[in-house]
Formats: sequence, C-alpha cells, structure tokens
Amino acid sequence: MARNPAAMQTASRSNTKPATNNGTDPKKMLSNYALKGVWPEVVDIYKRRQDLHDAKITRTQDTALHVAVSSGKEDVVWELVDIISKTDDAAKKKAVNVKNERGNTPLHLAAALGNVRMCKIIADVDNGLIGVRNKENETPFFLAALNGNKDAFLCLHELTVSGGIENDKTEKGYDYCRRSHDGQTILHVAIEGEYFGEKIVQPVC
Repeated sequence: MARNPAAMQTASRSNTKPATNNGTDPKKMLSNYALKGVWPEVVDIYKRRQDLHDAKITRTQDTALHVAVSSGKEDVVWELVDIISKTDDAAKKKAVNVKNERGNTPLHLAAALGNVRMCKIIADVDNGLIGVRNKENETPFFLAALNGNKDAFLCLHELTVSGGIENDKTEKGYDYCRRSHDGQTILHVAIEGEYFGEKIVQPVC
C-alpha cells in the first residue's frame, strides 16, 4: 500500500520545530528561516555559508533543501541546488546526499511527492541518488512508483544512466526498482495500487 507522501514531509510539522534563535548562530538562523518559510534569507545563507549546505537543521535531521522540497517550493529548490552546484564535485554530491532520520534524501521526498521539476533539478547534480536507499530500503525510483507518480517515475528512469542507451537504463533500473528487504518491485506496487499501465512498468522491472 502506498504511503501518504505527506507523512514523509518535514517542514513545519508537529514533530519538527525550529531551533530557538539565540544570538546569530548561522545554523540556528538557517533552521528558523527555513521552518518559517523565509526563503530569501535561506538562499542568502546558502550563498554565504557553503559549510551549511549539508547541515541538519531540524529534529528529524533535515537540511534546508529537505525542507524546501517538503514545502513544494520548486523555485527555492532550484536556487539552493544552483548554489550547491557551484561548489566542487565532492561538496555538491555530499550536500544532495544527506539523509534525514528516515534515511530519505531530498530526492526521496521529491519522488514521493511526484514533483518532476524538483526530481530533475536534484538528480542532475548526482544521478546516483536515484538508487540510494532509505531505512525502508526504498530508492527514490521505487517511491515514485509506490505513490503512483508516473511522470516522476519516467523522469527518474530517463536519468538513471545519464546519456545512456535504453538497455543500460533498464539493467540499472532493475536494481533500483526493488525494495530489498521484502523483494517487492515496482511492478508489484503498481499492480497493487492500480498505477501506471502495463506497457510502462514491464520494460523497466
């Protein structure tokens, strides 16, 4: 059964409260601004403080990018990722690969929400994120299918092997489409949830 994507979101939820803004601690300021939705200030801090790109700023261990994705702020996600993308290769991959307490990266959240633009923005930084597993052993690719998000699923499939041929994408996608702890595949969850169509799911899984 598909889980409600809202359960995966973290911004301004009851179990996620902003840190108290004591003084001018940049991390606490980032937390307050992100959780209160003061996005211009979040963007400004990201521009000035590369060291905070991977900072966990909530009780559920989310980064500002997690919060922006959870809040559905596409333009903010683009701005934050654009700033991250201007750092060196190791730093930018580290920033987008941060996992929260459930093991979800920002791409997991974008895929669960079915937001194609956010999926592409984030996966373009590191397409290896498509195969990263959370604590339920689910990849973003799997979550897109689990929640019936056909367009996000197709977007991630296209990005599985950047510039690769279809056979390579299918082979790699086969691994990504499994939830390893119970062996369920995208085909199983698609049938269970009555998602997609036979022609879309079968070539991948």
